[in-house]
Amino acid sequence: GGVAVLVHKSFPGRVKLIHHDDLGRLVLLEVTLQSLTFSLMVCYAPNQYDHKFFSRIVSLGGGNTDFPLLVVGDFNVVHDPLVDCSGAAAYRQLGARRGIRFLLSALDLVDGWRSLHPQERDFTHTSRAHGTHSRIDYALLSPALFTRIRGITHSSIIISDHAMVMIELEAPESWRIGGWKFPVYLC
Repeated sequence: GGVAVLVHKSFPGRVKLIHHDDLGRLVLLEVTLQSLTFSLMVCYAPNQYDHKFFSRIVSLGGGNTDFPLLVVGDFNVVHDPLVDCSGAAAYRQLGARRGIRFLLSALDLVDGWRSLHPQERDFTHTSRAHGTHSRIDYALLSPALFTRIRGITHSSIIISDHAMVMIELEAPESWRIGGWKFPVYLC
């Protein structure tokens, strides 16, 4: 497994690769859309908690960017077992939950979907083997970028065992002709 970022040829902005790791678990991009520039980090966390992986995200996100940050990906852990999974016993990964908390705190990020849906239960992953559903795919944002969010939704789980996490950003002021959607597909 790993991450990939596909950019449509008609994308109306600029995307610059800043960093990618050799294992394909982290990609850091600089995205510019007219007056809006932000850093986009796409992650695929190991199945077993690895503090070095989360530290690497903090190092890249905190040290290599002067722009608001959007961190998306499959973190393979439930942040809050009470609302983010159907079978809490399957996700007693206290250490891994510390990793998510570490990211949120160290990089001053907001769990975008949970902030917009504080009590809702919606899942991004289905484990057919365990018969559980969980939210392990996240969109973590800098507060400055969170103010531009129109919505974050999860698709149905059809092809993969993961749902897509879709983020809709408010268009920059210079081109308010309708909305613009930036889909982030996490499969």
